[in-house]
Amino acid sequence: MQKTNPCILCDTIEFSTIHQKDQWRYLRCLNCKLVSLYPRPTPQMLMEYYRDYLSDKPEDISKWEAMTKPIIAKSADLINSRSRTGGKKILDIGCGYGFLLKEMKARGWDVQGLEVSQTGREYAQRNWNIPVYSKPLENLGLPANTFDVVTLLYVIEHVFNPLSLLNEINRVLKQEGFVLLRWPHTTPVVKILGPLSKKLDLYHTPYHLYDFSPRTIGMILSKTSFKSVQTMIGGHTRPADRLSRWSSILFGQLSDVLFRLSRGKILLPGISKTTVAFK
Repeated sequence: MQKTNPCILCDTIEFSTIHQKDQWRYLRCLNCKLVSLYPRPTPQMLMEYYRDYLSDKPEDISKWEAMTKPIIAKSADLINSRSRTGGKKILDIGCGYGFLLKEMKARGWDVQGLEVSQTGREYAQRNWNIPVYSKPLENLGLPANTFDVVTLLYVIEHVFNPLSLLNEINRVLKQEGFVLLRWPHTTPVVKILGPLSKKLDLYHTPYHLYDFSPRTIGMILSKTSFKSVQTMIGGHTRPADRLSRWSSILFGQLSDVLFRLSRGKILLPGISKTTVAFK
């Protein structure tokens, strides 16, 4: 099929439908294979949703912290081990309740966050004394060459214009600074599950605007002038639900073993990935 807006990576206008829920369709570019949502909700609709998407209930916040704890620890270790600039200034985009920034602050980093949810911002500010911006990065007008690291954990798939955001991240990073992205790799699971995937709604329609693969995440980073791109497994979450937790542990550990034994060549499809790229 053809649609008006070309692929953001390769400008192709030929797509195939791989998943549909109501009026929303996920289309795969026939050239570069990037998966994107069509039609898309407006930026205003997305902003309204994300302002209220974080719960203020203590039990829900505790579950969120427990679920993300392994990813936070892996990401923090990766940040410390890959840092090249000699500085320790970090910006976490979509910082949620501030758990990654809390960890980095404990490790001696100068931390700042960006979060459109008022609940998340206030929690991070109140509990960890972390400054958190409320506007999109492109609207802040921050000075160039400010940060040593910028992180986005489960954010890039939600971004209306990822090229614009990554270009701005590149601008605010110091030379030899790096961006760290954590992102879901959903399409292989949708293909395996077939019709069942429509009931599970693994894309969280319509809020995942894109579904990246190691190839397409590398393409978008190269297109926004990043270099030395490396994608890895980077750990797994621990959901509160028992079945989801054991599934995450099983496949997360399997993918990590395969990645290490293959010296980084095997990235199990369908498993969330972590990518690092330098300015």
